Amino acid sequence: MRAPLIRLRQDFDRSFPHIIPGREGAPPHPCIVDGNINEFLQQEGIAGLLNALVDWLEKAALGRLIDPQQGWEPARRDDLDDILVGQLDRLRDFADRTAGAAVLEFSFHSLREEGATSFIFGELGHEPVPVSPANAGNVFTFQRSLTSEKHVFGKSIAIVVWPGKLPNGELQISERYHPDTVSNLGELLVAAESYGCGAALRSKLEWIRNCVKDWSTKHIMPMVVLLCVRRPFHLIQSTSNIELLAYVIENKPPAFVACAAEGPVRIAALREGIARPLLARLATGKDPEAAPRWTLLGGGSLGSKIGLHLARAGHAPKIVIDWADLSPHNAARHGLVPEKVGSALHWMGPKADAMVAAIGGLGQQAEAADRDIVAVLANAVERKRLLPKGAWAAVNTTASLVVREALGADQRTPSLPPIVETTLFGHGMVAVMTVESGSRNPNTLDLIAEAYTTIAAEASLRAVVLAERPVVGRQIVGEGCGTSTIVMSDAQISMLAAPMAEELRRMQAGPISQEAGRILIGQVAQNGLDLRWTSATVPPVAVVKMDGRSDWTVRISHRVVAMMDADIAQHPGIETGGIIMGRLSEAARAFYVTDVLPAPLDSKRSAGEFVLGMMGARKAISDYSERAAYTLFCLGTWHNHLGDFGPSSLDRQTAGSIALARLAPSVLLIRTPSGFRALFAEAPATEQAS
Repeated sequence: MRAPLIRLRQDFDRSFPHIIPGREGAPPHPCIVDGNINEFLQQEGIAGLLNALVDWLEKAALGRLIDPQQGWEPARRDDLDDILVGQLDRLRDFADRTAGAAVLEFSFHSLREEGATSFIFGELGHEPVPVSPANAGNVFTFQRSLTSEKHVFGKSIAIVVWPGKLPNGELQISERYHPDTVSNLGELLVAAESYGCGAALRSKLEWIRNCVKDWSTKHIMPMVVLLCVRRPFHLIQSTSNIELLAYVIENKPPAFVACAAEGPVRIAALREGIARPLLARLATGKDPEAAPRWTLLGGGSLGSKIGLHLARAGHAPKIVIDWADLSPHNAARHGLVPEKVGSALHWMGPKADAMVAAIGGLGQQAEAADRDIVAVLANAVERKRLLPKGAWAAVNTTASLVVREALGADQRTPSLPPIVETTLFGHGMVAVMTVESGSRNPNTLDLIAEAYTTIAAEASLRAVVLAERPVVGRQIVGEGCGTSTIVMSDAQISMLAAPMAEELRRMQAGPISQEAGRILIGQVAQNGLDLRWTSATVPPVAVVKMDGRSDWTVRISHRVVAMMDADIAQHPGIETGGIIMGRLSEAARAFYVTDVLPAPLDSKRSAGEFVLGMMGARKAISDYSERAAYTLFCLGTWHNHLGDFGPSSLDRQTAGSIALARLAPSVLLIRTPSGFRALFAEAPATEQAS
């Protein structure tokens, strides 16, 4: 279960890379595997282990342990007890062309056993802090835990030091690998000198010594020294050639900076703090690109999961909009977790604030807006600030029909970024994600109408999404309190939220397409395990203004245009037509034409007119609407004209007849050789009242 220990001779040269030199008196051992050697043994066996050792020895003999293409291997610090966390890129930025040193804040937590320090966990700041004789007592703080004498908390300082230039003007570069065996202050100063940091470190230590000479405490205080070492080429899995070497000095002030050369110094592990670069590298294996600017609409169960998945990949939203507060029942499926039972006051706050706090914990910044999204859209100032046109997108996770209509109905479409909508159906068995084009044609209402058309046409989707029994219902969450929601488990939501979040992350590598929208549909199989996704590109729709009613438009699917043109091609020299199906939005004042039913058999076609028949029309419309669970319905009729002329007197009479026969607004659509004309058909107010 454990790999054999591999040790080199006591007198083996410890200045090789890929080696752990060990303490004085202990033999060094080679790093033959990049990873866990016990796991390597199980995978490759003892023969694989021996082959790796032979490969290491051969490369060591030839001086090829470091491959410039792979990068410089930093000193190994995987198994050290003292762990420091910081924003490494910010720390490397201190290393400019002039040698120097800076003092940073250092917050620490240590565990001490009988006066000795077992380990220190600390966090390094990244901005210089002033230290002077006047403020030394404020810079260094110390506090024991109320629950354990062994745990100590406090603040101290970290000194970051970097090399400058050689006498010939070239940058000081440390080309030779040196074993990191520092164990006391004298050895630390020698190492710093070899890296070109010696003078700057001595000068800064002298200044700190002067600042604390009249200040003392009975407590043992840690201090960190961080050397920036410039290497001849980039480090492994990094674009920087600056290696960071961290050390902990511990003593009572002022002795911790005035200790003798033999004063103890411990090598410390330096780990990347929680920040976007680290998260992005772990998600993609490469350095992050520019952070996309996007807005999350809704911080509920689906929105919180999508938002946090993307935040953990370094792609957090910049703005989170949600008017609602967290409630205890949200804990069943929300991406965030209450601290503990009995701390309801910490949980029951605005969802937007809670999401932004979590995003902050992941090293990214966002703005919370506990606003009604519909009200935001109605306010020009708020809309511009929270839904900026230049943003990558706004992702609507609310499942609110009102929000969807408001986004699609917004008459200032150039002022909004592209809208991406994510929705779950059928107790979390189906997910639909729609992506507007960059020009917002097709828009979110066009796409949901197309999605319903696709779902109605596929039996397996239709059975789940358009089932007769409604899946949204009132669930009791307290005495006389309920919420409208779909019953499903947290895991069920996660099964579909994760692929949608991953697709969003991939999409955020570039701008959203200006040419077309997309519909993605995911379906969980009946066994609850298998998951299948399909994706379809949706070209722009044809937008037609109504004759005499410019506030209304007809938005015609690219597929419907093709179907009409195919019917016209089958009837050359005469007019033809049929029945149009789709959706109607009174908020957007738009008809969304997504499908066409063929003309009844008793229809009459001639060069001068088309008369729609009635044989079987009512049943065809009813069957279609029932199959689509009335998410799609009859919008009116269409026919073509052989020339580029508008509605005839007969067309207007027909529109009037349609209006009298229907309560809802209808449309009479005319296809001409150069485009479309449309007549609005709505019963007069007196007729509607009667």
